[in-house]
Amino acid sequence: MGSINKRIEALEGLIQPPASPKDEAAALRRALIRDILDEFARLKASRAVHYRGGTPMVRIEPEDIPGKILGPGYTTGQMMELAIRRVLEREHKTAPDVLSACTVEHLVQTWTGFLREVSESQGGDWSKVEDDVA
Repeated sequence: MGSINKRIEALEGLIQPPASPKDEAAALRRALIRDILDEFARLKASRAVHYRGGTPMVRIEPEDIPGKILGPGYTTGQMMELAIRRVLEREHKTAPDVLSACTVEHLVQTWTGFLREVSESQGGDWSKVEDDVA
């Protein structure tokens, strides 16, 4: 029973409001990066080939959202920028008075630069062509 109570306390601790504006800003950054990474995963998953069972197996072609938007020959960096742009534009639509179009463009450039630095510092290839759907 003790471990259940600890789990409940930990979950309750996650939903409490931040104690200071600094904590609130950190929470917003974490939420934004989580949304960006979720969108990046969604874009990459849209390129996956699926099969429907039966005899014979039927290949289901991928939707390839980045390919439709960016065209052939897009890179990892372009796909990450697309993910950032889609997240921020979605936020702009929900609160245009808080997040202006000019601010969205500035944030897209800032976040793209930040994630590029992080990726390259970890050995990532920002210019790798991603459109080889197979």
